Amino acid sequence: MRKIAIDPGFGGFKVAEVQHNTLATHTLPAVVGVGSTDLGYLGTGFGRQNKHTPHTVTIDGTGYLVGQNVHRFAPPVERLDFQRLSDGPELRALLYAALWKITGAGNHTTALMVGLPVEIVQDKKRTQNTLRTLRGWLVGTHHFAVDGESVTLTVTAVKGLAQPVGSYFAWGANVNGTWRMSREALQAPVAICDIGFNTLDLFAVQGGEVFGRFTGGDTLGMHRTADAIVRHVRRHFNHSLSLAEADALMREYLTTGHATLFHPAGDRDLAPAVRQALDTTFADISQFIRQHWERGTRFRYLLLTGGGAQALQDKLLAQYPQAVILPDPVTANAAGMAKFAVRPRVFPEVHSC
Repeated sequence: MRKIAIDPGFGGFKVAEVQHNTLATHTLPAVVGVGSTDLGYLGTGFGRQNKHTPHTVTIDGTGYLVGQNVHRFAPPVERLDFQRLSDGPELRALLYAALWKITGAGNHTTALMVGLPVEIVQDKKRTQNTLRTLRGWLVGTHHFAVDGESVTLTVTAVKGLAQPVGSYFAWGANVNGTWRMSREALQAPVAICDIGFNTLDLFAVQGGEVFGRFTGGDTLGMHRTADAIVRHVRRHFNHSLSLAEADALMREYLTTGHATLFHPAGDRDLAPAVRQALDTTFADISQFIRQHWERGTRFRYLLLTGGGAQALQDKLLAQYPQAVILPDPVTANAAGMAKFAVRPRVFPEVHSC
């Protein structure tokens, strides 16, 4: 029986599993469209045409495009509301593609650990409704195909966990879920800042118990940078970008210092606009953190995680020099939840085989 962790981010959809005492993780862009990658005999003569195509997930005869470059084949469906975390065709397509990445084709049985934003988990009723909806359609047997490979997946149980708890276990636990850090680290106050595409989660824990005063969440994610880029391009170039395309421009800037927009009048470097958008996003995030943590000096450990923490790491470390960026911060939540999921009491009704 498998135990798989899902971090259903709005920017990247992450999945992780402990396999034979090693940790396996996969990430795909959380972008979905309805369409097909079949272009018939269309081509340019410059090599393979399917080199950068998204995955095709087939559910009940309907094809959904998932992952990279969806915008090249279909209009992306880019929902940023929290209802997308509980049900809908976009969630199903992303979930099936992510599970296929870690299980492959064939028949599989698994329990699922699903990460939820702090803003949801802080509200008991909201959490109960979200998990009730998830279990309502997830528990049972699913038949689907990804890129033509058939999958039959039986889900036996679904549990939820605040997403930054995953990063806490990624930092403090070994691959079988037992605590690997010192006893002092377990007893000391630890703060986790998890910056995603649509969420900013602050989570504090001491002695294994949540420090509620310093825990909170908001929709202050990196989508604000992407939104600003979309508005800039529309205003100055009369051109529409998807959020995924804007996010790609931001990542190009962070990697190369440039952000190239192809334009009939010649290529445009959007680096100044991207830099300004990042500065504005960081200012909002910084204010939220300071409202909860001030300078963060009461914490023995201050951990930064999530794709946003990776993008803003220089600014964050300048403000909080005592902080550390977790290794592979994009997948840290999923990796830690996978470690948590294999602890004996988490899924007592599920026995590994």
